[in-house]
Amino acid sequence: MPITFSRLVPSALALALTLGACSSVSERPAATVNGDTITSEALEAELLAIRGNERYRQGVEQSLAQQGLQVSVRGEGEGSFDSAFVARLLSLNVYYQLLEQQMAERGLQITSEDLEAIRPQAINAVGGEEVFAAFPVAFQDQLVRRQALTLKLRGAVAGDLDPGMARQFYDQNPDEFTGVCVSHIFASKQQRGPDDARSRIDDLAGQLAAGADFTALATEQSDDATAAAQGGSLGCGGRGRFIPEFEQAAFAIPVGQVSEPVESSVGFHLILVTERRTLPFEEVQGQVEQALQRRQIEEFGAFVDDLTCTAEVEVNPRYGDWRDGCDDPAQVGQIEPPEGPATPSSVPAQGGSSQGSG
Repeated sequence: MPITFSRLVPSALALALTLGACSSVSERPAATVNGDTITSEALEAELLAIRGNERYRQGVEQSLAQQGLQVSVRGEGEGSFDSAFVARLLSLNVYYQLLEQQMAERGLQITSEDLEAIRPQAINAVGGEEVFAAFPVAFQDQLVRRQALTLKLRGAVAGDLDPGMARQFYDQNPDEFTGVCVSHIFASKQQRGPDDARSRIDDLAGQLAAGADFTALATEQSDDATAAAQGGSLGCGGRGRFIPEFEQAAFAIPVGQVSEPVESSVGFHLILVTERRTLPFEEVQGQVEQALQRRQIEEFGAFVDDLTCTAEVEVNPRYGDWRDGCDDPAQVGQIEPPEGPATPSSVPAQGGSSQGSG
């Protein structure tokens, strides 16, 4: 799976925001991006800030695990960091250096008003006020700036989302906001077991075919007690409200026709669509806004991926090798860590002695 800009940034914890600004040029920078340096000192300062914030560190590792990545912040040795995590963090530094360069090229600036407005989002992104306050003040400021940088450049590249865009998109794409009003008769796998549930729904389907009344059968025989009390009715809703297998069938069958037995993860259903209509804008406004935001994020992510392909990036071998991914999308914009599980720190570990800088 490609490691793109969006994949490198876990949304729940905003790992991409844990990037320090580049300080003065050191003797051996961690990386050089189009001639601008990311110092090893700045990278190590970020690593220490993450390691020193226990709740945040745990959250980062959990977020990475949810992406299928078994990556730890700490290395096996005292005062060391996991090489895969260091490579990932440095990759993000490269991305954000590219964004800083784009800001300068476009003549864009982050104002004090931008920082003030975005600060609550930055706090929320790392897990709340208590987690945020556990970082050094300078690092807090970096987190806020990185959040503001991303949003400002994203707006410049993919366009800002204004309040009228949601309504315009809704009016131009009515078919995307069709809803269905549905009823069902349900046989539960949990209550009956898969085989008995299947036999049960087949029997009920046979009764309907023989002329039984759907509403009466749903009221008396369905395993969904809540819907049964309403004659089997589940109400009306758009895409995303129902479980996938149910939704696919509900949007496919004609109004007034009962479906064949539909198997879902929870059981078997006989579905009756009683109405199909375009949902009111007020009912789907949040859904429309989320769709527009996803498109904006995807467009911006593709833009940043293109930047990494054309950028001149050199990485200190201590941290790994840069893979631009121009010829292999699966490798776009990432640093492949060196062999071995740990990158030693040049500063003392908490409660430990210093390690060589390598």
